[in-house]
Amino acid sequence: MTTTLLITRQLEVHDHLLARGWRLDGDTGPADVKFLDDATAGWSYPASFGGRRTNEVGDTTPMVLQCYFTFGDEGEVVFGVLPAGNLRGSGCAKHDTRERLFPLTGTGHVDLVTLTAMVEELEPLARAHDVRALVECRYFGPCGTRRR
Repeated sequence: MTTTLLITRQLEVHDHLLARGWRLDGDTGPADVKFLDDATAGWSYPASFGGRRTNEVGDTTPMVLQCYFTFGDEGEVVFGVLPAGNLRGSGCAKHDTRERLFPLTGTGHVDLVTLTAMVEELEPLARAHDVRALVECRYFGPCGTRRR
C-alpha cells in the first residue's frame, strides 16, 4: 500500500467525522503514516452522554462512541466502530458495547456511506445514554433483573 493511499483514506474519514462533530484522539494525526499503528489514534464522539464529562476510572467508566482503524483476524486493515456504553459483556444488551468491524473497499478506502449509516444510528443512542444508569447496570446487574 502506498503512503499516499494510507494518508488519503485517513484524511477522508477524519474530515467526514469532524464535519459531524467528532474529535481526533491519540498522539498522532491522520496525515501521519504512524497513525495506523498508534493504539490511541482514532476519533470519539464528544456528545456521548449528552456531552457531559465523566471522570476516567480504569475499566469502570462507560465508553464513549468511537471509531478507529485496526487490524482484523487475518491481519488486514479494517475500520472499527465502538458504540457508547459498557464494555463488552458487562450489563444488559441495551447498554453493552460490541465492537463493529468492517473491511475496507476494494480500493482500500473506508466506505463512507456505510460509516454514515452506522453513526447516524449510534450517535443519538450515545447522546441519550446516562452514565449513572450505565454504571448501575454494570455493577448491580443487567437492567430489569435487579431486586428491589
